[in-house]
Amino acid sequence: MALTTLDIVNGIFGLLFVGISIILGIIIVLKYFKTRDTNFLLVGFTWILLISGWFGTSVSFLVALITGGDGLSLEMILLLNFIPLPIGLVLWTIAFTNFLYKEKQGLILLFVGIYIIIFYSVFLYFIFTDPLVIAEKISPVDTAARNIGFAVFLIIFIAIFLSTGIKFALETLKIDDPETKLKGKLLLMAFPSFCIAGFLDASIPTTALTLIIFRTILIISAVLFYGGFVLPEWMKKIFLK
Repeated sequence: MALTTLDIVNGIFGLLFVGISIILGIIIVLKYFKTRDTNFLLVGFTWILLISGWFGTSVSFLVALITGGDGLSLEMILLLNFIPLPIGLVLWTIAFTNFLYKEKQGLILLFVGIYIIIFYSVFLYFIFTDPLVIAEKISPVDTAARNIGFAVFLIIFIAIFLSTGIKFALETLKIDDPETKLKGKLLLMAFPSFCIAGFLDASIPTTALTLIIFRTILIISAVLFYGGFVLPEWMKKIFLK
């Protein structure tokens, strides 16, 4: 299965998004060592794990590019894409409930935990019995979903992350401090742009144009997420005049 021009565009923009996101996530994590605030650890690793939906296809692209073969197997792509994903949701839920709803943290984590156990049970069952029930590999760097039930799990995942993210951003906007308000505005753009672009990237038939548009939006969402928690000096200079 030789790499086509579309595969190369897909792979390059996937690697760009994953690489930039990992770097920004690590920068957020490193903020912990200056502040000793564990929420920076939680949020930084949250972002790194949440973009795992592009891990499998990105690694598969590299393997196909180096070896000239078909890249990773479908099973390996799915494992890389989806095993880290629920862990990211758990970390975000802990961070979210640290900031808000601390008194309900245990109950919220219980519901999220039940959802994740069901997700892993269904996912791992089909991975080891019939992975084609979940998706099919249509190129070395692309897969297509084949199961409506599994798609529903992912939609619920997106809904949880989006709703909690917007809630957190809106609460941040209420704080009477220019820098904090700016963080809230950045996050209010980051969560919807990531969720919407990610959903469209996974569900709409792949073309070079859609790839470039959606992956560019995803990269922007990563920068906005980073700014919403770290707010580097260059962002302050641009937005706080």
